[in-house]
Amino acid sequence: MAGYYIAFHGGKGRTMDTVIAWATRSRFSHCELLRADRMPQAGETHTCVGASLMDGGVRIREIVFDAGKWHFIDVPWAPEDAWERAAARVGSAYDLRAFVWTHLFNFRRHARDKWFCSELIADALGISMPHAYSPGDLLRLVGDHSTTWQNARQTVGPRAEPAGTAD
Repeated sequence: MAGYYIAFHGGKGRTMDTVIAWATRSRFSHCELLRADRMPQAGETHTCVGASLMDGGVRIREIVFDAGKWHFIDVPWAPEDAWERAAARVGSAYDLRAFVWTHLFNFRRHARDKWFCSELIADALGISMPHAYSPGDLLRLVGDHSTTWQNARQTVGPRAEPAGTAD
């Protein structure tokens, strides 16, 4: 079964990448959601869902992950329908205005019909207030959730039943 991964872009590039990384106090300026049977590697091509200003909004496309520009993180706790939730937004516009107001001026605004990359992925993962997360914020949050998830699996076991469901 394929798992979910987030690819975080941290390579030098356009001026906008530098501004986003600087403004959000992170080395990452963009992220993509992908499904794969194993951790993606530099140099590979994967189909991703994401929101991109350059691509005009939410889209699904093949991305070549150039070495030194991408960091991958496993999301073992992702809901099974995370891809479908993100893909349902394909065709929505990119929300540059909300990204600027939220992350440069801390106004925390969201437009229901527009998305930026980390907001789209946070929403697909079922994270509340998805518009509050820049790519760097999302990386930290997903890392924390994954650590908690791993610790819980080690403590409780892989197939623990929720309280009150045992026969």
